[in-house]
Amino acid sequence: MYYLFAKTRFVKIAALLPAGEYTKELELILQSFPHEVKLFTKLDEQTVEHLKEVEVLVSTPFFPLTRVILEKMAKLRFVQCASTGYDHLDVEYLKQRGVIVSNVPDANKESVAEHVIMVTLCILRRLEYALQSTRNGVWVLGELASSAHELMGKSFGILGMGRIGRQLAKRLVPFEVTTLYYDLIRLNQKEEEELGASYVTLEELFRLSDIVSIHVPLNHSTHSMVNAKLLSQAKRGLILINAARAEIVEKSALLEALENGTLSAAALDVYENEPPNKDDPILKHPKILVTPHYAGVTWEAQRRIAHRALANVLLFMQGGTPVNQV
Repeated sequence: MYYLFAKTRFVKIAALLPAGEYTKELELILQSFPHEVKLFTKLDEQTVEHLKEVEVLVSTPFFPLTRVILEKMAKLRFVQCASTGYDHLDVEYLKQRGVIVSNVPDANKESVAEHVIMVTLCILRRLEYALQSTRNGVWVLGELASSAHELMGKSFGILGMGRIGRQLAKRLVPFEVTTLYYDLIRLNQKEEEELGASYVTLEELFRLSDIVSIHVPLNHSTHSMVNAKLLSQAKRGLILINAARAEIVEKSALLEALENGTLSAAALDVYENEPPNKDDPILKHPKILVTPHYAGVTWEAQRRIAHRALANVLLFMQGGTPVNQV
């Protein structure tokens, strides 16, 4: 991808990026920008002092920007999130100030959808147990013959039929599952037929599904959306997958549901604190498959995110209106 740097306004730009390979593509593009971009790999007092003069900020979810911090950035005019999520920002406060906030809404939807199918199959086929047992010299073939299951024929519930939810539904078609979904906005009949998905209420989604995967954004209405009351109505033995945000699921209710058998297993890619404390009971729970918030992190997805985010920054620098404003 090539960028046209002509007619770009001079603006002070900074980027908050985690150290390491995660945002390497983003760093490489930033280094080719027509104006200097200040790169920061930690958010401390010294960094905040530098950010006071910044007009454009490239932000990632690894650095929560509270109102207290944002108030010190008086010259800020545009925040480009190099991610789909933007709950690490006080967006309402930024809007009050007239600061534009954009995200990259669909660059990793394919990766997340593939991840959900991967962990679903891992749980159904008891892959983690099979791998560990075989590596330890324990042959559990007979046990797995009666405890491993197929995905075909299961009822798969999708909570949130946005970009990621639709990608997941599309990929579930060859598995011959019954796809159910709940969303505040129902798809039209043609879309439902194309995806092979049936609309149900939130309670029905949990009552009828063998697997439920969460794909709603975190906001006031979705915080603790999956709680004890909802889980008490779930089909016994439900598998719950969360690659959205940890706060959508009430942690105590999740653990209780795993203990009493309402949930047979869970796959979690997101946590209230990241990385989670090593003593967090979720990490040690035998019925929870844990991954390091990497559902949307593939080489291909990170490349798409980097290019789309920086193209939007250039658009702003050239006097245009940034796309994907939240």
